[in-house]
Amino acid sequence: MSNLLNFKTILAAASLVAILTGAATAQSAANNQLQSSSAKHHFSAGEVSAILAEFAITSALAPYDGNGSATLLAQTSGDANFVVSLFGCENPADGSRCVGAVIYTATSNAGIAYDDINRFNASTNVTIAVNVAEQNIILFGRQLFFAGGVGRDNFKYITALFLRDMQNFMDARVAAGTSVSLQAAPATKGKTDNLAGAGDTITFVAKSISIGDVHALSAAIANTWQVSFDPPSTLTDE
Repeated sequence: MSNLLNFKTILAAASLVAILTGAATAQSAANNQLQSSSAKHHFSAGEVSAILAEFAITSALAPYDGNGSATLLAQTSGDANFVVSLFGCENPADGSRCVGAVIYTATSNAGIAYDDINRFNASTNVTIAVNVAEQNIILFGRQLFFAGGVGRDNFKYITALFLRDMQNFMDARVAAGTSVSLQAAPATKGKTDNLAGAGDTITFVAKSISIGDVHALSAAIANTWQVSFDPPSTLTDE
């Protein structure tokens, strides 16, 4: 199973938790925002890159590694790193005519308690956070399916909410005096241990999932507390 599909499985499982904590209401509202007759059933890597550029976010298509998805590596003007993986593409090598996307990033889980993740998932706009204890990171993601039609403005709105969620998390860590750098010591035993396993396999709600996304690890290393996910406010408050 590919790493993207593995992460999609994690998000699907974590979404069940979010539904129980009330985040589903915000996500449903976001999905219903800004729909129009211009709704699209496919997006290409170029189109997504153009949307990100409107947030002053630079992005580049990573070399195709044969896993069936196209990967855009993105960086905000505040040096925060995240990834947009496009799946079901007509041509994954160039990211053309894709049927869905996963927007995700990661930080270190150092000093982050399980309750911190629960509070984030209970108050988030669209993002799900999942601890990956074996890698000492927390994955944050949002999945989008284009089947049935998704407007370009809707895609942009969801992206803005994802960025806001991430900035809220970073601000909370700074306020708590907690560094999210991977250079900090890993979380002590008993913290963020909702995921547990051996080797490269972890268990999340009784599902066995393999984790090994180099892009997630790279993002976690880059996303220290000094970075900013906030896009220009004039674009997110449309």
